[in-house]
Amino acid sequence: MSVQTTVLENGRWVTRSVDPYHVRAQNTETPRQRQSQPSFSLPRIPSSAILTKTLVRSSVINRIIPARIRHETKNDVLFISANSITIKEAKGDYALEKIATKSDFDSAIKSARIIGERRQLTKHDDSYSMVEKADNWVDFLDEGDLQGSATFCPRELPPHILVLALESNRLVFLCAVSGKSEHLELFWSQKALPAPTSPLQGLGELIAVDPKSRAMAVAAHEGRAYIYLLKSMNEMKAEFTETSRLEPIKEEKLILLDGKILKMEFLHPPENEASRIILLLVVAGDRKSHLICYDWNADVPLHQSQLRPNKMLLHPDEQLPLLLIPLTRNAAFILVCEKRMVLIKDILTGSFQRFFHYLAAEQEPQEPGVSNRRPVWVQWARPMRSKERRPLEDYIILCREDGIVQYMVIDPGIKQMIDSNHNVGRLGVNINTSFAAVDLGVNTSDLLIAGGDESDGGLWDVPPRKYPNQQGTIPNWTPINDFAVDAAYGASKRQQRLFACSGRGIHGAISELRYGVEASTKISTVDDVGDELKNGVLGVWAGVLAIWALHGFYGHMGEKLGEHDHLKDVTYVILSQPLRTQLLRVWLEQDLKPDVELIIGDIGLDLNARTVAVGRTTQGLTIQITESSLRATSLPCPKEKIKTENTEEEMPDQTQLDAERQPRYTYQFDDSRILAACIHTAVDNIITVLAIQRDEEIYLELGSFATEYQPLDQRIPIHAQPSCLSLLAFENRILVLVGTLAGELEIYALGDIDFRILTAGTIIRHAFAGPFGICDSIATIARATEAGWQPLLVCGLRDGTVEILELTRGVDTYHLSLYEKLAFGHTSVTVHKDATANRVIIHCENTLCTLEYPSKDNEAPAIVLDLWITDPCKRSLHQGKISAISQVVDSWLPGKRPGFTAESFVCINGHSLHTVSLDPQPSMVPRRLELGGSPVRVLYSVHLDKLIVLHNKFEVLRDARRIRGQPNVPGRRALRPMISFLDSDSDAVLVAKHDPDAMDTDHEAKPNVHQALNIVQCKLGENFFGITEWFPEVGEKYHMLVINSALTRAGEPAGRLLFFEITKDQPPNLVTKKVIDMNAPVYSVAAYPDKSLVYCCGNDLCVQSLGAADNSRFILHHPVKIAMRSPARHISVKEPYIYVSSSRESLSVYRYDGGQLVYQFGDQSARCGLHHLQLPSQSLVLASDMSSTVVGLWQPPERRIDNAMTTVFEAVLPQSITRLRRITRPIWSRSDHEFRGSNLEKLCGSSILGDETILGSSADGTLTQMSILSSPEWRLLRFIQNMAERHPSICPFHPGNPHKRHIEPSGARPHYMHINGDILERVVDRGGERMLDEMLDVEPDRESHTDFGSKEERRERFEELVKDILKDVVGGEVLGSVVLWLRYQLRNAL
Repeated sequence: MSVQTTVLENGRWVTRSVDPYHVRAQNTETPRQRQSQPSFSLPRIPSSAILTKTLVRSSVINRIIPARIRHETKNDVLFISANSITIKEAKGDYALEKIATKSDFDSAIKSARIIGERRQLTKHDDSYSMVEKADNWVDFLDEGDLQGSATFCPRELPPHILVLALESNRLVFLCAVSGKSEHLELFWSQKALPAPTSPLQGLGELIAVDPKSRAMAVAAHEGRAYIYLLKSMNEMKAEFTETSRLEPIKEEKLILLDGKILKMEFLHPPENEASRIILLLVVAGDRKSHLICYDWNADVPLHQSQLRPNKMLLHPDEQLPLLLIPLTRNAAFILVCEKRMVLIKDILTGSFQRFFHYLAAEQEPQEPGVSNRRPVWVQWARPMRSKERRPLEDYIILCREDGIVQYMVIDPGIKQMIDSNHNVGRLGVNINTSFAAVDLGVNTSDLLIAGGDESDGGLWDVPPRKYPNQQGTIPNWTPINDFAVDAAYGASKRQQRLFACSGRGIHGAISELRYGVEASTKISTVDDVGDELKNGVLGVWAGVLAIWALHGFYGHMGEKLGEHDHLKDVTYVILSQPLRTQLLRVWLEQDLKPDVELIIGDIGLDLNARTVAVGRTTQGLTIQITESSLRATSLPCPKEKIKTENTEEEMPDQTQLDAERQPRYTYQFDDSRILAACIHTAVDNIITVLAIQRDEEIYLELGSFATEYQPLDQRIPIHAQPSCLSLLAFENRILVLVGTLAGELEIYALGDIDFRILTAGTIIRHAFAGPFGICDSIATIARATEAGWQPLLVCGLRDGTVEILELTRGVDTYHLSLYEKLAFGHTSVTVHKDATANRVIIHCENTLCTLEYPSKDNEAPAIVLDLWITDPCKRSLHQGKISAISQVVDSWLPGKRPGFTAESFVCINGHSLHTVSLDPQPSMVPRRLELGGSPVRVLYSVHLDKLIVLHNKFEVLRDARRIRGQPNVPGRRALRPMISFLDSDSDAVLVAKHDPDAMDTDHEAKPNVHQALNIVQCKLGENFFGITEWFPEVGEKYHMLVINSALTRAGEPAGRLLFFEITKDQPPNLVTKKVIDMNAPVYSVAAYPDKSLVYCCGNDLCVQSLGAADNSRFILHHPVKIAMRSPARHISVKEPYIYVSSSRESLSVYRYDGGQLVYQFGDQSARCGLHHLQLPSQSLVLASDMSSTVVGLWQPPERRIDNAMTTVFEAVLPQSITRLRRITRPIWSRSDHEFRGSNLEKLCGSSILGDETILGSSADGTLTQMSILSSPEWRLLRFIQNMAERHPSICPFHPGNPHKRHIEPSGARPHYMHINGDILERVVDRGGERMLDEMLDVEPDRESHTDFGSKEERRERFEELVKDILKDVVGGEVLGSVVLWLRYQLRNAL
């Protein structure tokens, strides 16, 4: 127990928590006694705070809505998640391109609908989106760029407007304006909904929109609904064009209902009553369900309309309909129920008609063992059809939760209206309510999009009368039951990796959660390509120093543009090795399988020497520079294969014969050695720069190549051996960049090459620090400034770092200054310029990432993102060691300029060659290790360097003698618990070992090198809760795996502890050592140091020690027990303390000493605990609970009288945290790197966060990043957050509670010590310095900013808080330094 009191410290009144017993004891003492007794002080409670930030948003998609929300030509698809929306555009190649994300609602989204014009089938045309890649440097606009983006005149309202109902009791109307341009601007308006009188009466659970968007209804769970009369689209467009305001509502009216509202939709009116509006509701009450219908005339104002309900009782089998589907004719609709489907039409006539229909032949569930009930129908969609041939027909697609798709044709000319009803096929995924059919044009197939439910989602095209073809995958990593972090940061692993239990049933997997830029594989060769690609002793991939890729279409071309039926799509790959050069030819056969050929013959290239540089001329000739020569040749085409009756002959193509007859050019450098070279492709010729050594002299030689090599007369001597060369065109001059082994970068500004005059009048030198500060590669990148684009030189150094140098021009010279320095590893860094975007590809050790600068913020540091190679056909592909990477260069194509650079890269990943295409935007790129069962627990074993996974496989066992010729044979549901040892660097998928004693099953096991181990000791109905590694020492050290379980014995709950020894075999195996039966379920287990084990059996906490263990004995001593109030969900140990999170208490701490368990500390509040994490350095314990809070509990050094742990801070999050783990940030995200000539650690002192952070996972797939703050950090961040919460651009939907009107931070309550990092990230992304300055300049008023009498006082207080952290900041740099400090406080852990 503690009380809050105010004390004066350092001239300022602060609030402290003190022990009341100590206060009372002090008050009873006399002054004489106080002077005579020695002074003492109570342990001081830390004044810490917590910073939380959403690192990974949930992958659950609640709704998918096709809409033209930007422009009538933009085929958009809206993905509605729990608290965000994502706009994507459907392309003609069945792909989705991300446009923008909006996630600043600060509330959950309950429902969503579209209002506006009726959807029309239009011809898909994406030609307007084709832009020159050279001009496409600016990133796509995320939600931070939506504020203040460029507007367009005239501003036109798009055809559709999105309506959202938020948990904060608001309606939001939202649209995006972009026209045919790629720029985007969001507009929205809000309407407050009436406050609910009970939780079930909160409006927004259901939204329905009239088919002509004349009215909208918003309903609660029960009791009431509101009807809103909407303005016409013409009225809204005129108002929007004039005022840019979005106010669709004209009138509103309340209707009261008696019961729970199950479904609500507007019906299509009959053709002869087009002005009628019909609202239909399904309401349940008193164990009955009714159809309630309201109709009124749209021409009469809503407040004058008499809304009288018409009721109809539903059949008992129809009381809980799954779907309510309005049809387009006769005011008809369909009720899809669990057992049947009912079609009702002419509901307004009083003599409505009912027709019962059965769906296509009932199919067995796709996963019969997962559940004991049949799957239900969860969503419907209406595909777009041309009305020219059959204007009256309607089309409906139904989907079942296990991926079965049903197609129905509705014909109003038929009495029962349903013309056909057939099965489309299986999608192979689990589906929830996120399902939609997207229109791609008149002559294209339907595109079905489904978000997965505990499985991946996807995209399918459905050709007429054919089965669906999957065209893409929508990743889903939910639910996260558990996750593990691999070994600590080391030299061999650039960053820690996250492995989560995700999926269910046959979709169960261990997902490696990764964030970055996806490099999707287009062509991938087989591993090591076999013995055919061996050349001498060295293999093709061995010792590759550099790689180049030249792509083109080879073969006969027709006279007219576009006639290239005989062209072959070929990519030549040149591999440079220390003693030779390898040439590969890669192309796709007609079956889309890659074909790889090693070129050995004479084709004009020198394959017996190391290649230094490769380029391509405007005529399509390939330029090769070796250590002694320059060669130009035309690469040949693959041979044509002519099929005859019995044989397949290879015939040379005519272009190949022409190329062989074409003269080849060679320029020999006698008595010289080329050390380095670079090739620059100009419009009319090739410019080369060579670093040549002749005897002891080293010089630069420039030359050009049109039809032959012409060196310039003058040579530039250099004083050190070069390590790399590069060319930069800057302000109409050519700069030669030379990295030397002396640790310097030299820049030579050249004269006019057109007149063959070469003068090295300007020489700039920059010295790199450190003994290994040698530049091995250089790339250029542009940074946006107020004056325009500023070039930056990205230099990859040999010590594993990258230095980014800013190049500026003075009056008569150039200047170089260090702009930023980042670390990527411990070996040489290679940098490559991405010619299609303003970014650089960085390669170091196993690290492959991109580096770029934001286009909207010229003061921001570099954005570094991982680059992940993926294979759509192999989701488990592991990105191994990248030997080399290069961008593909296209040859001459019809209608394109020579030298155009393709949007592809080639790389060597381990022993495979990949051609990959980079996504333009970063995203989650999960990697899946399939299990074939539902994962329960995962842990990373440092001892084995493997993942140990506990997972369950559900099966239906049937008698094989009855299956033949008999469908739907009854079976028995079986649960098989398994243990798998996964190599995280392996691509293999686990399968179960064959059990000869089991009955025949439905699924055959796939052959694989790795196998899952069945737990043969499993009993019927036993549920396994967890796995724990244990290393007891009794004479020798054992490696044990302990599994805890629950089962029913004689009708009573019981449990077991199973002890297995892990063998040293490869792969490891399990040997049963002991099985202990318990009289209650064993909920959790933890290892205690030495040879003891801590576990929770029922409500008892037990400690049991190992007595003896050998080949014949495994003896455990009698357990020491202590009773608890509830079962323990998580146990951790730090000797001598045992920490327990239980279902009725957030945290309890016990001390195990002298063979006794003693209750030591506990949380002051009773919470439903979930998990906890010890933070010994701060004397804190983080604890999460079921109420979506994370608290920091202070553990006093000694036991107190009340045994209470003080709550230091409390964070209220959108979802509950089920797991807490530590993780180390990537090496390039460390706090010691330099930016703009200043070291952040020196600038901020001890206030910068460390390299280690905390991750919390939620069941919905959300990952939350957490950091502990000191008191000065909290005060500044809280000051900024309090201002941001009232800013309309930062928190436009924030509820704005009264206590948040105060800017000055207050620590009166624990939840005030929580900093919302998502809000601070918006401040940084939506203006940074400008936004901070704008918030500080707001004039005080009566409703906000009441803490200060003027804005000058507020700014003065802000600068005081800044100086407490940033010691050496001067006045003019305050805002910039604060924004930089904020960026590093918000660094991502992935």
